[in-house]
Amino acid sequence: MPTVGTSIRGLGELCCKPIGRVVRDEPVPEQVPRGREAVIAYGEELMKRRARIVLEKEYCEGLRGARKGMLLWVIWVADRAPGGEDAPITVRPFMDEALPVTGVFLTRSPARPCPLGLSLVYVEDVEECSLVVRGIDAYHNTPVLDIKVYSHGLDSPQEVMRRARSGEELAETAR
Repeated sequence: MPTVGTSIRGLGELCCKPIGRVVRDEPVPEQVPRGREAVIAYGEELMKRRARIVLEKEYCEGLRGARKGMLLWVIWVADRAPGGEDAPITVRPFMDEALPVTGVFLTRSPARPCPLGLSLVYVEDVEECSLVVRGIDAYHNTPVLDIKVYSHGLDSPQEVMRRARSGEELAETAR
């Protein structure tokens, strides 16, 4: 699999070698609709469909210990979206003209300076060198850069908010 490279302003070239790819048995339309409700419905439909994450042979051992029922983060490249230096820094969320222009980092737009996608997936099955998952909103043959285990203690929004509030309380006490 070829290395995915993108130019990062001020940092030069950042290259990542994909560890695998997304394989979908049933085709999904790649034309994203416009408007909040339509985009959300499209994303939900895509995430309901089963997909397979097939690793390159040299990374198969990296799945050791994976099992059905796990939650995993999958980091992938939005390789069909305009990205890199030509990507817009502001967009209209959901491509909806009725919504205000917003900074791209506060949206889910795939068109961004570093076009990475992040999906929290549910593992339905583990095969030799692949995972059968639900929850990924990437297309067929999308390059996968990394997989990380979901940690309730570190990744849970409730835990993050609890720690943030605790930190605020500690900062107030220290004054």
